[in-house]
Amino acid sequence: MSALSELVGFWDGEIARWIAGDTAVSHRLQPWFRSYTGKGRGEVRLDVFPEPYTGRLIGNRSPVVMLGLNPGAAVPEFQAPGGVFFEQLCSMPYSEWAATVPYASDAWESHAGRNRFYQSRFAFARRLLSDATWPEADGVFFELYPYHSSGVTAAMTPPADVLREFVLDPIGELDTQYVFAFGKPWFSVPARLGLRAGHELDVEWSVSSRRAQIFALPSGQDLVVMAQSGYAGPPGDADTEALARALGLR
Repeated sequence: MSALSELVGFWDGEIARWIAGDTAVSHRLQPWFRSYTGKGRGEVRLDVFPEPYTGRLIGNRSPVVMLGLNPGAAVPEFQAPGGVFFEQLCSMPYSEWAATVPYASDAWESHAGRNRFYQSRFAFARRLLSDATWPEADGVFFELYPYHSSGVTAAMTPPADVLREFVLDPIGELDTQYVFAFGKPWFSVPARLGLRAGHELDVEWSVSSRRAQIFALPSGQDLVVMAQSGYAGPPGDADTEALARALGLR
């Protein structure tokens, strides 16, 4: 079985178990769960289902792959038992639900408005590709840590084998050259994975605190890690254009 199919099958089973009422962190996920110990607003929420990825993983013909830190603040009206997304997951596997672009759905937007996290990433993909018609359904989003919290208040240090199994090996089977990771914690990941030293992208950014490094992945893909002071999202218009030029996409 491929790494991608294995991942889809695992999380379909894991989320189905959660929906059925068994909300304990499974033995296989314990090393990942223990790799972050945020307190206060950074405390992990186990009363809502984890979200390790969203997007269509199987049959995605033009994926743009973006890596974040964690799924963010919980909204129990959607992710807790009885919530909108919980009820959807009662009748479909997680992989199908994740492919519906749930955070751009009418159900979400009528309750919470447009989701800035996802909308900024959709805009980044369209600017990067110079394609205003790029479909939101082709966005693929993985997390460094799959459990919700309102903030990140401690180091996130998932073990290397966890990141390979649950993030990088499956991504290696997607048809894309560049994998974009947003947020300062991602800069420490390549060394833990034993990747060769990356290099700083030579770009004159419009945001002076922005930095970006590129690393070669075993899959032959390139991991582009980006961050700026106080922000763990994608760059805006000018810096996306500069990034595209630096990567030879213009």
